Amino acid sequence: MSRWSADPLRIALAPGEAALLRPRDRSVSRVLTTDECSPVSLLPLLDEALADPDWRSRGAEVVLSQHFVRHVLTPPPGTALSQAEERALVTAGLREIYGDAVDQWNVQVLSQPPQAGLVGAAVDAAFAQQLDALLARHGFRHTTIRPLASFAARRLPRKFAGWWALGEPGWLSLFGGSGGMWQHLAGVPVGDGWADALPDLIEREAGVAALALPPAVWVQTVGAGSVSLPATGNERWEMLPCDAEARGALALAGI
Repeated sequence: MSRWSADPLRIALAPGEAALLRPRDRSVSRVLTTDECSPVSLLPLLDEALADPDWRSRGAEVVLSQHFVRHVLTPPPGTALSQAEERALVTAGLREIYGDAVDQWNVQVLSQPPQAGLVGAAVDAAFAQQLDALLARHGFRHTTIRPLASFAARRLPRKFAGWWALGEPGWLSLFGGSGGMWQHLAGVPVGDGWADALPDLIEREAGVAALALPPAVWVQTVGAGSVSLPATGNERWEMLPCDAEARGALALAGI
């Protein structure tokens, strides 16, 4: 009898940790750790773990911590662009922020209507290629590699309008949007008390956002435990569902 599972394996990668999880049976999981924080340092651990036949699967969904992803929101192009033109615009936006490092990155584009900017997500190209090759060696035929935010966004309300604060250990991602479009993006390293600083962070980002957004904030934690919503500021605060017990990469895998 074949031990290959038809269900995709969920793999999460975060600084110093990798996690394996069977989404349909969350009791089946494994966490791998290292003292190093780079994504490449996780690949030998993952290679060794996936040699175990228990983790065989036809497909894999890889969740990347926002620590490993760089985002950009371009100015609105004002007209429909080809895929090549969209990619060029996003790459130029990343280059303006990060310089020539963008030449070593794998860049993906999320299209939006012409009156909104394009959303770009970039990861180290060498790491992505090594990860793809590693998964192929272990028999995975269908794989996706996506930022945590793309998974976590599914928990937002359907008619989201305002700010979304996505917190994980050591990193906070802020997204502003309305009308089904993203209109502002930011990411900052944070300490344990990041929730207390949210009113000031939202005020700062709102001050540089191209468009005014409703004063509503949805807070979501992944792997960082539960937090208390701020009692100050003029915003309306909402907490999105989270597993307060899950920590680190295993929480990312379970999102």
